[in-house]
Amino acid sequence: MRAIGRNLAITAVWGRRSFFVACLWALAAVLGLADTHADLVDLFASMTSALSDDNTAAFMAAFDKNMPDYDKLRGYISGLIGQAEITSHVDPVKDEGDESKRSVDLDWTLQIRSREMSGPMIEREQTVHAELVKQKKHWRIVSISPLDFFAPAKFSLSK
Repeated sequence: MRAIGRNLAITAVWGRRSFFVACLWALAAVLGLADTHADLVDLFASMTSALSDDNTAAFMAAFDKNMPDYDKLRGYISGLIGQAEITSHVDPVKDEGDESKRSVDLDWTLQIRSREMSGPMIEREQTVHAELVKQKKHWRIVSISPLDFFAPAKFSLSK
């Protein structure tokens, strides 16, 4: 009888340890996703800074070069930066996925001010959807829509 009691005590201790270990694994997973979310926030913050700094290359560094319409987007960003001063703001709305793939929705605002003296300003606001994958240690955007959100402004139509 004494041996049975000792086995139950050992089982109870290991049961608590297993529960504790499972809790640690769950916490690590949550912290990993928190790191992932922070990485994505940093990625989009660097993109908004690149727009303000007139830096097409830095903006495009967030994208997988094999993304469909990569060259079209690069042309849009180059044209937009060439014609205007950009102020950009992004608020994450949705962030889903795991540590290798993410799907995000962002409320993105662009203030596009013509470089002409006393030129007009256009403000764009839209929910932008992006799909991301982790490549080595870096997140890359493999899809973004609507692409036309980043098209050069049509100032003559805004007057």
